[in-house]
Amino acid sequence: MNAPAGPRYLLGFDTDALASRECDVLVVGSGIAGLVAALQASQFARVLLVTKGEVSETNTWYAQGGIAGAVGETDSVELHLSDTLVVGQGLCEPDVVRAVVGEAGDALAELVSLGVAFDRSADGRVELAREGGHSLPRVLHSGDATGAEVQDTLSAIVRRSDAIELLEDAFLVDLLTEDGRCVGALVLEAGAAEPTAVWAGATVLATGGCGQAYRVTTNPLIATGDGVAAAWRAGADLADMEFVQFHPTALDSASSPKFLITEALRGDGAYLLDCNEERFMLGVHPLAELAPRDVVSREIEKVMARCGRPNVWLDARHLGAEHLAERFPTIWETCLEAGFDLSRDLVPVAPAAHYMVGGVLVDIDGRSTLPGLFASGEVTASGLHGANRLASNSLLEGLVFSRRIVRALGQGRPQPRAAHVAGEGASGPAGTPALARTTIQQTMSSSVGMTRTEVGLATACDQIATVAASLGDAGPDVEELEARNMATVAGLIACAARHRRESRGTHFRSDFPVRDDEHWRVRLVWTRGVDTPRELPVGAAPEAGAVAIGLE
Repeated sequence: MNAPAGPRYLLGFDTDALASRECDVLVVGSGIAGLVAALQASQFARVLLVTKGEVSETNTWYAQGGIAGAVGETDSVELHLSDTLVVGQGLCEPDVVRAVVGEAGDALAELVSLGVAFDRSADGRVELAREGGHSLPRVLHSGDATGAEVQDTLSAIVRRSDAIELLEDAFLVDLLTEDGRCVGALVLEAGAAEPTAVWAGATVLATGGCGQAYRVTTNPLIATGDGVAAAWRAGADLADMEFVQFHPTALDSASSPKFLITEALRGDGAYLLDCNEERFMLGVHPLAELAPRDVVSREIEKVMARCGRPNVWLDARHLGAEHLAERFPTIWETCLEAGFDLSRDLVPVAPAAHYMVGGVLVDIDGRSTLPGLFASGEVTASGLHGANRLASNSLLEGLVFSRRIVRALGQGRPQPRAAHVAGEGASGPAGTPALARTTIQQTMSSSVGMTRTEVGLATACDQIATVAASLGDAGPDVEELEARNMATVAGLIACAARHRRESRGTHFRSDFPVRDDEHWRVRLVWTRGVDTPRELPVGAAPEAGAVAIGLE
């Protein structure tokens, strides 16, 4: 169960020999977390926003459902908090949950003021949808393409800003550290033979998750865990790595990534049917098809095994063509392109890796355990989600945490300080990144998926360690650098899953099928160079660990 080690840096370098840039705040990632951080910080600082692909190629853009917020007349912050805690199964940090759901109203109002258009009823009120785990409708949406609406609106503002420099097609190679502090990053621009050193007063990671570690995922090809892996190599603590959420209803087709079918469709009344075309969630959970995602996904897995099929059926026929085409236009068109008419056909769906709950351990203001490094969104382990994320709390997390990070940065007005940093990369001949990627995906899907065992996890840890050892000097090749990052993050997920000997939320051990609060109501925190995790009690501030969280 030893945590992955590996070299400190992916590439050998000496910053004195590299081109350089300077900024007050470096933001890495251009989803909702990165865009909000950049826009907020640009009010008082010089911001450089670096993104791996085009600015729109993010998990945010693919988000269909919406953003949760207690803005309805019958809703309340307390009810949103309660639903989040229930779904998190005892591992949510209550203070973090209260801060996020409590600030949702103001944060969402600011999005509206920036031009984000949420769906409204004839009387002008914001329409609210209901999704899994929510006790009532509270999800603000823009049709079934909310993420795209948010992404496009904020991206346009960023592009117009004179205070934000945007660098697209630039890969985060590593975070630069000096005297135990993050001082910037190595960034490999498209076509460059060597990276650029970016010196920053503060660095904000908003790089998303690692869905590509699995063979079947809803995440785009860029989701290879680069930010988590870079933070790990730099010495930032990670937490909650065993918790990976599978979305229950991805369209079972040949596409990659898999097309997600939002559970807002089930919130509108669609059913899940087994091979006998019978609803199977009715006796499983009081919320039936709107049970928390881990419950629905595992039940689908059981039904697929019982029926000997690679999918179950989603039945929306009774909702009618007019309603389906108007409320869910993207899903309607995509299903038609795949040969399914939502108003006439049963649609084949199956679970797919969707969201990484674990990541960089941060405090309530997004500070990591590495001074100078902040993080927001899916790349983090903030304590908001616990063992399982409540639907549509993800965009909310990135939105609120980025606002909190910038408020904290505004108190110190970060300024860059150029330094001299040199490092050695991995030695030995380069491996075969395509083969490494395939091996990682197959191993994670077969042994570190929705159902896990000691034997499977032990095998996975060994196989992933072998893959990691086979990857030598990557050179300035993004595909090879991604493979190393995937091996690091996959190894951490498998190692953490093997360590937690109970079942809770998205983590299910068939050899330890019972939730065990007496021994395991703790968060597992991993520190580079230490083979086993420390246990952080729920409710304890992250600084209870060996390294204090803070700017300095």
